[in-house]
Amino acid sequence: MLVQEYFKSRTDLLEAGLKEYLPPRDEYPQSLSEAMNYAVFSGGKRIRPILFFATYEILMGRKNLNRLSRVLPAAVALELVHTASLIHDDLPSMDNSPERRGLPSVHVKYSPATAILAGDALITKAFEVLTEIKNNAHAIKCIEILTSSLSTRGMIGGQAVDLISQNKKININVLKYIHMKKTGALLQAAMEMACALNDAEGNLTITMGNFALNLGLAYQIVDDILDEVGTYEVLGKEPGSDIRSNKATYPSLIGLEKAKKTAEKLLRDCYNHIKNMDGNEVLVEFINQVKERLP
Repeated sequence: MLVQEYFKSRTDLLEAGLKEYLPPRDEYPQSLSEAMNYAVFSGGKRIRPILFFATYEILMGRKNLNRLSRVLPAAVALELVHTASLIHDDLPSMDNSPERRGLPSVHVKYSPATAILAGDALITKAFEVLTEIKNNAHAIKCIEILTSSLSTRGMIGGQAVDLISQNKKININVLKYIHMKKTGALLQAAMEMACALNDAEGNLTITMGNFALNLGLAYQIVDDILDEVGTYEVLGKEPGSDIRSNKATYPSLIGLEKAKKTAEKLLRDCYNHIKNMDGNEVLVEFINQVKERLP
């Protein structure tokens, strides 16, 4: 199967799952239901669910779309919590971003209060969806993994450190921590949940988790670079937002060229983690997609 076909078929499966689990747009209270659907169906790349599917199928030993229906709740949950994080990140009290993916942010389209509630509702819906996994032990393990990735030790903690670091001089280790938690933690959860649903042994789970963390950090470094030298068309928002918010970035701390070299090394490390795995084409494509964004 061509990689492009793989991405389309798995994305189509995910879209159907999202429509199944989300409340209809006109469900009461309508403004909340509309905001949830607006955020989820605003053109996201679905990176985390596709990464989850790809990992699950590598471990399963074959690509079989029909077999994925049993693990669809995990993929849906990942996309819901990711979308919630974007809604909250864009709020005036956080990053104060008026646009997301070339569209008005949820708090602009509706209101800041509705945006907060929509994000909260998507997170709680994610855990409700995970209870649909038929194997109870697998469901509990996925809930544990996702909870940890969102916690003060994960994405929320990374966001908190990001906020308190604004307008301050921080070192590269603090910035790495922010990126690993804000971006890497949920990617890591995607691959670890796939491992849990396959009852993978511990060393393999660690390898997949390290792939995800390296990929997430590389992606965020490239984002830092693009915020400095990219375009609106590439970013989906105006470049220079980090500078305007007085945020530290990899280019500002170590220079543009060293930032590029750091991202390139992380992507090489990603490849080394999975180069000997059968059926790794989709994971290699994820690496290539990040590499292609490097200006």
